[in-house]
Amino acid sequence: MKFNAKEKNNNPKKNAGFYIALALCITAIGGAAWTTYSSVLDYQTPKEESSIQTESSKPQDKPTDKTVSGLEYSKPESKTESSEKTANAILESSIESSESSIEESSNESSEVSPKEQNEFVKPIEGKVIKGYSPENPVYSKTMGDWRVHEGIDIAADDGEKVRAYSDGIVKKVYNDELLGYSVEIEHKNGITMIYSGLSPTVLVKEGENVSCGDYIGAVFTIPSEIMDEVHLHLTTKKDGKLIDAQSILEQNH
Repeated sequence: MKFNAKEKNNNPKKNAGFYIALALCITAIGGAAWTTYSSVLDYQTPKEESSIQTESSKPQDKPTDKTVSGLEYSKPESKTESSEKTANAILESSIESSESSIEESSNESSEVSPKEQNEFVKPIEGKVIKGYSPENPVYSKTMGDWRVHEGIDIAADDGEKVRAYSDGIVKKVYNDELLGYSVEIEHKNGITMIYSGLSPTVLVKEGENVSCGDYIGAVFTIPSEIMDEVHLHLTTKKDGKLIDAQSILEQNH
């Protein structure tokens, strides 16, 4: 029995087959291990690069050092925010431009002299409260008697500005004891008007040329008519003779 076992173990053919099988198994195991390692390596590498690219391309909310190229960091505006700001800027600019145009138009309108629109204007836009009466005396509440009225009284607000009836030249500026501060202007077509009851601060002087609608003074008081409501006393002459101022004003308006 011992001989047979020794013979069995020393059989060279059987030993060779065993080693060949063992070598093939090791080779197969090594190949499988290499293939697995390579697959894992290939799988991991793109994933890591993709992750790096994704994170690098992803915008950060704010740099940790709060600066970008030495400048204070500000979060980039989205397209929607940028569009809204642009639209608001355009709207505000349009509104400002519109408001500016309206204001300029208003200023130009207020600065346009009536001379550019009409050849004649009413000195003030009030109603006649006492008419022209050179022959029939009317009662004066202030003087307490009856007297003729050579001009017309036009109701006005205290301090209301008085305009020149038309182009002309200032002939006199004086203070009348009965009619107060007065300005006499020689207008075109032989018409002369005396504007009475003005404030002491008269806006024109003797010898000065005035244009239609120019301000010459403001309504104040009339000593001989102080008991009446505030008004402008307007006396008119045609070629040196007294005429009804109201008819002249209505004729040209």
